[in-house]
Amino acid sequence: MGPSTSPMTSAPVYKKPNDSLHPPAPAPHTTFYLATIRPHTDTHTIVGPVRHFSHLLGQIMAVVSNSPAAIDKLEALRETKDAWGETLEVNEAFESHGFDTLVVPGQRGIYTVLKMERRVDEEVYEQLPAPVYTVIAAGPLGQSASSLALASDGKSVRKTGIGRPQGYAATTRLLGSFVERSEAMRAAQGAMQALTQDQGDVTVTENWDARGTGTGVLMAMGTAGSMWEVRVVYEDQVLRRAREGLDLEGAQAGWRI
Repeated sequence: MGPSTSPMTSAPVYKKPNDSLHPPAPAPHTTFYLATIRPHTDTHTIVGPVRHFSHLLGQIMAVVSNSPAAIDKLEALRETKDAWGETLEVNEAFESHGFDTLVVPGQRGIYTVLKMERRVDEEVYEQLPAPVYTVIAAGPLGQSASSLALASDGKSVRKTGIGRPQGYAATTRLLGSFVERSEAMRAAQGAMQALTQDQGDVTVTENWDARGTGTGVLMAMGTAGSMWEVRVVYEDQVLRRAREGLDLEGAQAGWRI
C-alpha cells in the first residue's frame, strides 16, 4: 500500500468558473490587476495594479500561448468580424475594457483561470506607475497530514507530518492597494482581525521585512487546524513594465524612491 493523506482540516475546493468576456467600460481612476489561478497546483497569484488593461496583455499572452482554445478566444475578443467570419477591424474596446474571466484549457483536463480585478481608487491611480503596497488575503486554509506510510517490512505504519496549507486557489483575494506603508500595514492587521474574530482561540504572528520596505506576512492558526494568511507586497518589477507601457504612449511618470 502506498502513502496516503488524511485531512486535518478540509481545504476549500476551487469551483471552475465560466468565461465572462464582455465587462462594461471602466470607471474613471480604475486600476487593473490580473489574477492567475491554477487549481491543479493550488496557486493564486496577483500582479498589478496598473492604469490600463493593455499593460497586462504580456502576462496574459504568456499564460494562453500554449492553449489553442484560449488563443482563439482571445483573438475573437481582439477583433470584430462580420457575419461571414471576416475580420473587420481591431476591437479597440478590448484594449480598454479587457475581460472579467478567461478560462485557459490545458491538457488532460487541467485548466488555468485568468481573472481581472478592478478597483476604483484615485489616490492609487495617480500614484502609478510608482510602486504601491498591495494587500492580499487567503483563508481559511486547510492542512493535510501524511498519515500512512510503508515500512521496510511491508507493513503499514502510522506517520504524521503537517504538509503545505491548502486552499490558496479557492480562497485568495485582493484586498486593495495603498500608497503609504502605514496604511497597508493597518489594512493587513484589520483584515486579519476580521478574518479570525469569530474563530475562537487563534494564534496570530506577524513577520515584517527588517529592511524597512514594508512588505510582510501575517499568519493565524486556529485550534482546529485552520489557517489564514494576509500579505503586504511591494513589487517593483510589475510596475516597471507598466511604466514602459506608459512611456510608449508618450506619458511622463515619476518614480517614488
